[in-house]
Amino acid sequence: MSEKRQMHLGAFFQTFLGHHLAAWRYPETKTEQVTNLSLYKEIAQLSEKGKFDLLFLADVLAHNEEDIAYTPQIRLEATTMMATLAAVTSKIGLVATLSTTFNHPFNVARKFATIDHMSGGRAAWNVVTTAHDHEAANFGLAQQIDHSLRYEQGAEFVEVAKKLWDSWEDDTLLFNRESGQFLDAGKIHAINHEGKFYKVKGPINIPRPPQGHPIIVTASASEDGREFAAKHADILFTIAPSTVKEAKLVYDEIKQRVAKHGRNPKHLNIMPGIVPFVGKTEKEAQEKFEHFQELILPELGIGWLSRYVEHDLSQYSPNDYLPELKDVAQVNGEKGRFELLADLAKKENWTIQQLAKYFVQSQGHLFIVGSGETVADKLSDWFVNGACDGFNVKFPYFPGGIKDFVDHTIPELQNRGLFRTEYEGNTLREHLGLDFPKVRSTVKA
Repeated sequence: MSEKRQMHLGAFFQTFLGHHLAAWRYPETKTEQVTNLSLYKEIAQLSEKGKFDLLFLADVLAHNEEDIAYTPQIRLEATTMMATLAAVTSKIGLVATLSTTFNHPFNVARKFATIDHMSGGRAAWNVVTTAHDHEAANFGLAQQIDHSLRYEQGAEFVEVAKKLWDSWEDDTLLFNRESGQFLDAGKIHAINHEGKFYKVKGPINIPRPPQGHPIIVTASASEDGREFAAKHADILFTIAPSTVKEAKLVYDEIKQRVAKHGRNPKHLNIMPGIVPFVGKTEKEAQEKFEHFQELILPELGIGWLSRYVEHDLSQYSPNDYLPELKDVAQVNGEKGRFELLADLAKKENWTIQQLAKYFVQSQGHLFIVGSGETVADKLSDWFVNGACDGFNVKFPYFPGGIKDFVDHTIPELQNRGLFRTEYEGNTLREHLGLDFPKVRSTVKA
């Protein structure tokens, strides 16, 4: 492998105060600031200090009523948050989650074009199709649209957004004060899109974004999700298998899919999630993790597990083994996570309580407790052995989880020559080493 290959890192954050379910109860978490700009500004600036490629804001469109009293489920709207954080950062990429199922391509194209301009080329869109029925209910649906149909609709949605971003050529603006000509109208084009789901005339009323296209991110482990990523995405955020060997097989298979779509496999960055509990020493990290685990209400973990396996597990003893579950083909939510949990229960012969404990600490992602060096060892092992292009780091609590990682793990990665010491460019596209997309000729036809 080339010595110039660099690890990409995303700082993953949610507006419920950390990835661990008990994060809000931890004394060092700034729980009372959950709706304050000061907290998110601190998170963003700590991440930029650590030279992260991007800040990734997860979002969903509903809360879970059964445990709302015990888990912070406040969700500040993602594009508004990223536009706000663009003003208090200068280099880090800004990823906002937005659903293709409950939005329209014209509005979304405008939102991300705006953030890309306002941030100087740092915008990214985490494309989700929205998985759960309780989210669909907020938009007048009794249940969510079928999984495969959601992805088909999502693919057309992204295609329309790209056409709209391409509806202005790069050199359209003239600003010729002497002639009085503001722009070259001949370089703005209607897209006249007519598809299965959308009919959009265009053009957009915003100049082409600084990145050409804002970066496209998708988070999925399902068959439909991987195919979508191979065709459309610049970053795939995924749940990783348990070993480097297994992960490399998945990595290579996805890269082959990218090539089959006529794309350069290097232009899809595969970044599994990882949950690190980092300390100055192994002992400090372990004690911190154990403190977090003591703060979890046992029934809460089983409740969360029930949702993802789509089966009410509260009716069983925690010491029972997982009951027979539906076939994955019948799952209309997050298929990838369902398969992971069902397979783990069988492979490890875990009880419901054991599986819930595992799920609570990592929610299916890679998990590590240790010093900065220990965490860097795990990241390096996966990266150097070709199992990923980097990681989406899911911090257990805010803002201390980021500070621990930046203070103790980032320097270790930098000392090994695997991670930048300074930003190489100004845009997220440059951080990721991606080509600038040309305006596609089909728009001008």
